[in-house]
Amino acid sequence: MKKFLTKIAFYTFLILLIGNVTAYLSLYVLGKSQLYKNQFVKNGVAATQFDYVVLGSSTGLTTLDTKLIDEKMHTSGLNISMDDTSLSSHYLMLQYFLSLGKKTNKLVLCVTPGDIQNPKVELNNNDYRFLTEVQDSLVYNYYNRLEDKGLKVLAYSKFFPILGVSYYNNELFYPSFYAFLKPNKRNRFDDKGNYTYPQITNNISKVGFATSKTNFVNPSFLKIKKLCQQKGIELIVYQSPIYRAKVVFPTTNEFKIINHSEILPEDLFYDNIHVNSKGRTFCTLAFCEEMKLLK
Repeated sequence: MKKFLTKIAFYTFLILLIGNVTAYLSLYVLGKSQLYKNQFVKNGVAATQFDYVVLGSSTGLTTLDTKLIDEKMHTSGLNISMDDTSLSSHYLMLQYFLSLGKKTNKLVLCVTPGDIQNPKVELNNNDYRFLTEVQDSLVYNYYNRLEDKGLKVLAYSKFFPILGVSYYNNELFYPSFYAFLKPNKRNRFDDKGNYTYPQITNNISKVGFATSKTNFVNPSFLKIKKLCQQKGIELIVYQSPIYRAKVVFPTTNEFKIINHSEILPEDLFYDNIHVNSKGRTFCTLAFCEEMKLLK
């Protein structure tokens, strides 16, 4: 019986060892690629000084075209937005961007009404993409602080990478093979970090006109504002168009607000909160005009 249990323990240890080594290699390969936005910022962006960066979720990713902004404004910008995230992830991304020794004069923070007034700080669906940097205390502490239910799969991946890689195998393990073969391939964004929804029949859900009043109470937003102040970065809050909605912000002198919630013609929406490719051009040009007024 003792011999049998010894064998079981040995093979269990061997399986876990092989699994963790495999998971470590998967994260290592992804960490050297440009597949997801944080790896792109680290490995695919040679420049270290920018006039501005655009930061947000999918609305930030798809509403403002940094290539067109740079063409019209003669600037150097970068889009570091990541889809399916919120202000907690934006704060992490900004910290990570700065930790790489990169700098920006302005931060264009793309917000949504629900997020900006959410008092809770939560993990987001695509936060697993930072697992390649889990050995970095910045990322580990983020996971460890926000994972408050059950096993801390993301945080404990620092010690047992098999946890995160097996849990997010479709998003990490299998893509690592692709990243190994094509390390410069990016996941749905161009060489300036932008993405656009196609010019096709839209996916709008018809709703009535509404007004949304919002306040800047999200803890992560307040941290972003403070970090910008500490680093001498000019903060510009940008509200992208929302279908048949008007967003009202409180008056403030602490930062600039560009509110485009109402500017977009209805045929330029992709869905209720995203613009299509023509809508992106429309919003970007309008943004450039607003920026000229802020100078």
